Amino acid sequence: MAETLLFNALREAVDEEMGRDPNVFVLGEDVGHYGGSYKVTK
Repeated sequence: MAETLLFNALREAVDEEMGRDPNVFVLGEDVGHYGGSYKVTK
């Protein structure tokens, strides 16, 4: 298994789930800012 940084894993998981299910959304602090917290929602 390849190593990855936590924020990259989170970004990939969010992207995958949002592509799979149109009912998925992201809620939280700094989500509306460009890139969100740690650019997870970029």
